[in-house]
Amino acid sequence: MSDDALEAELRRAVELFDPVPSELLQVAVEAYALRALDAELAELVFDSLSGPSRVRGDRAPRMLTFQVAELTVDLEVTVTADGGRVVGQLMPPGPAEVEVLGHRPVTLATDELGRFVYDDVPAGPFSLRCHLAGATVVTEWITV
Repeated sequence: MSDDALEAELRRAVELFDPVPSELLQVAVEAYALRALDAELAELVFDSLSGPSRVRGDRAPRMLTFQVAELTVDLEVTVTADGGRVVGQLMPPGPAEVEVLGHRPVTLATDELGRFVYDDVPAGPFSLRCHLAGATVVTEWITV
């Protein structure tokens, strides 16, 4: 049995026989978000899930817009069989570093137009921390 298969089997056993209490997971997520208190929290100003036009079972991508001061973070979140795909753009455009925080943190670089893509977002909550021009901005937690 490979190490990955053994790890997956052990994770399933722990989830079945000794699951993490949901309250503890929420506290852990909130504590993790506090590790960068100097970051500005971007406000959610648009979420396509909040409108009355959303049809139950609709598999269209979720569109979100976060804003803080002069920065806008536009996201398109598509749910896939294994989690999700995020396509984003920072406005005004320019080079930046985007950390995807969650189960498997990853750091992405934007292109000159402020765009980034993350194809393997694991199922569950994630947040973005954007480092640009001497400022750090974080989004609320989003669930894929």
